[in-house]
Amino acid sequence: MRGPRLVILDELEDVYLPVPFDHKGHAGMARMTGSCAVCHHYTPDGLKHPACKTCHERNSGKNDIHKPGLRGAYHRQCMGCHREWSGETRCGACHHAKAGAAAKGGSAVIPTPDDLIGRMHPPIPEPEVEIHTTKGEGYEPNKAIFRHKEHVRSYRLRCAECHREDNCNRCHEESKSHVQRTLTVQDHHKPCMECHRNYSCDRCRFGEDQPPPRPFDHAQTGWPLERHHEEKSCRVCHATVPFGKLDRNCNTCHPSWTPANFEHDLTGQRLNENHARFDCEQCHAERRFDRPPTCDSCHGADEGIVFPNKRPGGVLRGAGS
Repeated sequence: MRGPRLVILDELEDVYLPVPFDHKGHAGMARMTGSCAVCHHYTPDGLKHPACKTCHERNSGKNDIHKPGLRGAYHRQCMGCHREWSGETRCGACHHAKAGAAAKGGSAVIPTPDDLIGRMHPPIPEPEVEIHTTKGEGYEPNKAIFRHKEHVRSYRLRCAECHREDNCNRCHEESKSHVQRTLTVQDHHKPCMECHRNYSCDRCRFGEDQPPPRPFDHAQTGWPLERHHEEKSCRVCHATVPFGKLDRNCNTCHPSWTPANFEHDLTGQRLNENHARFDCEQCHAERRFDRPPTCDSCHGADEGIVFPNKRPGGVLRGAGS
């Protein structure tokens, strides 16, 4: 179906100047996600897309998040994508106040990035763990575990990174109650595959009579975390998703380490007075902190001084990097 090139949004022109909407450009981008349904989320089969105001009232005074007013509907559709794609969420990017609107009795309301129904959405506490029942043609019904809190707190995923194509009806049905849906195999895979494309199914799925898979343990990567690294969220080291392997050389993340600003005791190896004044490179060739230190820059082979048989000071028990 061929749509218009440009749509003028002027339902609030008593308050704001009309907003030109590049329909053709957005329609082209929509092909990368859910096509027309990304915005036109309710179109009866075989009919043209209805105008938003057909369902969303222009001056809705209802606190009904199932069906927000027209202003809230526009914001819900536009802000989600703009926040993710362009980062441009200033009200002035689209809205320009109409001169004299207040004097003419216009009820100007300043739009906000979080506007859904004239007020901010109340905070949503994330669930600890969700267990979904999966069904699909050719598949035996089984369960899939999603550790929601872990993805939010440890992996620092924003809601929109998984829920970018959800709308209000995802949680708010006509009854306004939230009931966990039975998801198809495709439903389950779509938001997860960007990060977990190379994972085996048993990382999340399990049978009715089986225990759920264990949570992720960083030691499974061959790099167990200790002390200070264990206290950090994943995003401190892994800036982008999906997470990938990092260079294990400490200098990759800590290029500014010097004897003056690094507390060597944290490694479990205390330096004696002679070694404490050395530059890092004298023991750690090329600042490769992920490799055992070498002693041959100062000590000859005939001295027999090799780490860890001969150490540059005392060992602190229970310490770790």
